[in-house]
Formats: sequence, structure tokens, C-alpha cells
Amino acid sequence: MHPPLSLIWFFLTAGTSIGLFTFTYLAELLSLYGFDTSLPRNMVMFSLVFSLILIGLGAVGASFHLGHKMRAWKAIKRFHTSWLSREAVFSGAYGFTLLLYGLSYYFGLNAFFVHLFGIITLILGWLSAFSTAMIYASNKFVLEWNTSLTVLYYLNMYLMLGSSAFLATTYHYKPQLVKPFLLITLFFVLLGLTFRIAFNIRQFFLKRPTLNEALNLPHNRPIKVLDTGTTTNNYCTEEFYYAKGKEILSFVIPIFYVVTFFVPISLLSYSLIKGNTSYSFYALTYASLVIGSALERWSFFVEGNHVQNLFYGLYPKEGYTLRKGYMERKKTKISI
Repeated sequence: MHPPLSLIWFFLTAGTSIGLFTFTYLAELLSLYGFDTSLPRNMVMFSLVFSLILIGLGAVGASFHLGHKMRAWKAIKRFHTSWLSREAVFSGAYGFTLLLYGLSYYFGLNAFFVHLFGIITLILGWLSAFSTAMIYASNKFVLEWNTSLTVLYYLNMYLMLGSSAFLATTYHYKPQLVKPFLLITLFFVLLGLTFRIAFNIRQFFLKRPTLNEALNLPHNRPIKVLDTGTTTNNYCTEEFYYAKGKEILSFVIPIFYVVTFFVPISLLSYSLIKGNTSYSFYALTYASLVIGSALERWSFFVEGNHVQNLFYGLYPKEGYTLRKGYMERKKTKISI
């Protein structure tokens, strides 16, 4: 699949926004139950403003993916059937309630209303994240994405971005929370590495559909592509297959593994073992996660192989190999 840069941009901005707000609000919420996690007012306001700016920039960037931007409002019409519509609704609602939470906190409204807006914002943010992940996971035509691992890994990446941003912010405003969140960030990065490895291993065991299965024919009647039906590139051959990306994918994957996982793990582990709480370590960790996550999302799209590519000769080779035992006894009836 062709990687849309606008969606990668939305992932990075929305991921940091929702993740950062999550840890900011949970720290405030836990302080109600006697934990020493209350944050300085300046830190909370900085996190909220930064999160609000990011989700706004993400929405603007994601609009470039739309063919008719003036019709974006119509996305909400398919809420009951479309994960894309749910993403649009929940993301917009998250941004609005985030603004309400920020205003209620700034003007010092009753604690009940402040936390009411906080809980609603938290729920809407993660509903938005889940809806975005389900856009890919529910796509049965791209087998690489059609798995629960897609959802788990996607949500964990939001936590990776959010915890690392919160860690860097905490260094300036409340140093005593640095060590706990150092461990939390390290945990989510390690968990993300586990999910990503599992995601890649799964691709080796995928049972890809063949041309015979696509045409509902038994495998004792060999089918092969003689003519792709087009002599020039079109929307299907460009958007559902990214030739240049496929050529460099094996080069990009090791890079994003290093930048997204091994660099942050090394920095965080060194800081934890040596007790060196340096801001440069945490800022570099977040920057590495952002750059690496952008490369990872790029690879995620390029790794996707839409089954329509079977008819253009662009599908993985196992899709053109006959398999015994599938529909061998099927009788094809032709009626006039």
C-alpha cells in the first residue's frame, strides 16, 4: 500500500497528544487517592496546551488525505458502520472536551466538573485511538493488517510517545517522578518491540489467497495472469502497491527497529542503571521515538499487500502458487 504522509503525521501528533494527556490526567487523578503524583499547575497547563495544539495540527494534516476537503463533515454520517467515521467523531470530540478540561482547570472550577471533563476526554481520546487502529485491523483485504496485533501495537505506540513526552516534561517540573516514569516508558518501549516482532513473524505464516480462490475455482484448474489489463499505471497499481517502497523496505525496517526501539531502550536503560537523570537523554528518547515511529508507520503501509494486486501480478509469489486440498472436489456449474 502507498504510505500517505498525512496519516503518518496524524498518527504522530494524535499519538503524542492522547498519550501525553493520559499520563498528565492520570497523575492528577491518582493524587486524589493519596498518591504523591499531583503536578505543578504550570506543567499541567503546558501539557494541555501542547496536547491541544498537536491534535489540532493532526486534524489539519489528516484533511490532506481527503479528496474533497469541503465534504469532510460528511464523515460523521456513517458512524454506525465506518471506523473511519468513528475516528473523525471521537477525535473531534476529544479535541473539544480537551479544551473544556483545560479551561475548567485554568479557571479553577469545582473539582467535580474538572475531573468529569478529564474522564470524558480520556475516554474519547482512547476511543479515537481504537477507532483508528480498527480502520486497519478490520481490513480483510490486507492480510498483514487484519489481526488484533495491529490494534494492540497501535495503542501501545500512543503510550510510548505519550510516556516519553511526559518523562521529558516531568524532568523540569517534578523531578521526583522521573524514575517511576523512566520505568514506565521503558516498559512500553519493550512491549512495543515485542508486539512489532510478533507482527513481523506473523507475516511468514500467512495463508495468502490464490488466483483460484479469488475466482472461486478449484485448485486442479490452474489459473495464471497472462495480461494485467492495463498498459499504464493507474490508481489501483499506484495506491494499492508502492513499487519504490517495496524496493527499499528491507533497508528501512532494520533502521526503524534501531531508531524506534534500540536507541530509546539503550538511553533509558543507561539512565536507569547509572542514575544519570539527564534531560538530553529524555529529549533524545522522545525525538528518536518520533522519527522511528514515522519510519515504522511508513513501513507498515508498504508491508500491506491488497489482494486486488493478484490481478495485476503484484501480489507476493505465494498468491500465485496452487495449494492442494482446497476446493478440489468443487464442481463448477455454468448455466445460461
